[in-house]
Amino acid sequence: MEDKTRETPVTSPFTLTNIVMFFVLALTGFINLLSFNKIAFTLIIPFLIAVVLLTDYYKKSKILFYYKKHVNICRIIAIALTVIICGSPTMILFFNRTKPFYHLKQAVYYCGFSNVFELRTKEFPDFLPKECKDYYFIIKPHAPFPEAPNTFASVSFYTDEETIEKYEREFAGKGYEKANSDKTFEDIMIENEINLSEISEMDSRWLTKTYIKEKGVPNHIVNFTEEEKILDLSHDVIVYKFRNRPDFTSGCLLDYESGIVIFWA
Repeated sequence: MEDKTRETPVTSPFTLTNIVMFFVLALTGFINLLSFNKIAFTLIIPFLIAVVLLTDYYKKSKILFYYKKHVNICRIIAIALTVIICGSPTMILFFNRTKPFYHLKQAVYYCGFSNVFELRTKEFPDFLPKECKDYYFIIKPHAPFPEAPNTFASVSFYTDEETIEKYEREFAGKGYEKANSDKTFEDIMIENEINLSEISEMDSRWLTKTYIKEKGVPNHIVNFTEEEKILDLSHDVIVYKFRNRPDFTSGCLLDYESGIVIFWA
């Protein structure tokens, strides 16, 4: 006689999901390792625990249906952690021009590459302005060679004069000061012994980069700013320094003439 006390083995409909999760983690794990992404390193242990429990409960569920709910709970947790672990390098490398991901990219930067309580992008705008053209948000992760620049985040866009004035009022209210406000374009050219009559149009990009560096914009921010914005910058920009330490700096460039705004941290 057939023994009906034994439950029928449960066939998992999520085998394909498990396989996909494995390969996605394998592909993104190398990126996380190279970039020293703290989000991935922090969540990898909870993820491994969820996977071990999932495996154990899955084996039990093939004998007793009671453990099916345990399998589903562990699988949901494992999938959620997979999305976060794999999604963080995706936010770093892509979606540089996707405005809806503005806050998400900020979170990945200050959670993944610094002390989360430091909020390194806290001086960035709470919301993007209504007038926000050619938006570009770049995150530079750590690189595994010594000559590489430190990690940073920079957001730039074109906006209107009203928004720039609003930013200046906010900076003044927070006590932020202008950097090298006494230095004009002409002063910087004289200091660097640059003869403008000998500068060709081809050198205008180098000239602007030299100018904004002397005004206080960090070298790596200048080098990673889009070339079109560099060429559009006037020779009358305003630079604010928010925080300036040996291991960290943040600030903002404002240009009323072109409407360009650049925040960095």
